[in-house]
Amino acid sequence: MSIPYAEEPTTSPRAKTPVKIAIVVCCALVASMWIYYFVFATDEGVYQVQDKTWRVAAAEICSAASIQREALSDVGGGIITQPTAEQMLQRAVLVDKATDILEQMVTDLAAIPVDNDKDATRVEFFVENYRIVLSDRRRYTSRLRAGENAKADETVVGGGPVSNVVSDFTAGVKGNNVPECTPPDDLRV
Repeated sequence: MSIPYAEEPTTSPRAKTPVKIAIVVCCALVASMWIYYFVFATDEGVYQVQDKTWRVAAAEICSAASIQREALSDVGGGIITQPTAEQMLQRAVLVDKATDILEQMVTDLAAIPVDNDKDATRVEFFVENYRIVLSDRRRYTSRLRAGENAKADETVVGGGPVSNVVSDFTAGVKGNNVPECTPPDDLRV
């Protein structure tokens, strides 16, 4: 007696059709997204100032401020892990001098005229966030003056440190190509 074998169940062509349609629709949507991105999307970044004269003037202002801050830099003593009260006061004075330079730089950047309202809004947003960076630096130096050997911390904006927002504006992927204006990542200058 032979045992009949079970036939594999077959699915009808009609059952496969919705799956095929879903795959084709998904592929078409992905392809259309890339076509839009490469052919029709604007190259304008969220933070990108369209008035190119602003970028040129900003680069000059920020380069001059960088030179001034670098003149303040004093790293001859190396890193001091347990500073004395006097060393913390010296550090506070140095950071405040550098912050004064940055504050004047930001004021000068805000004064650069732009030729349209969108750019004015972008620059205003940049200045507003840079002023938060400056405020964070001032808070740090006041803690040093109080004798607290604290780490410098930053205000969180949009889920990350505020300097990230400013850096995206100055040197991000579709930013303004003025890396000279990026906030210093070290409080020595």
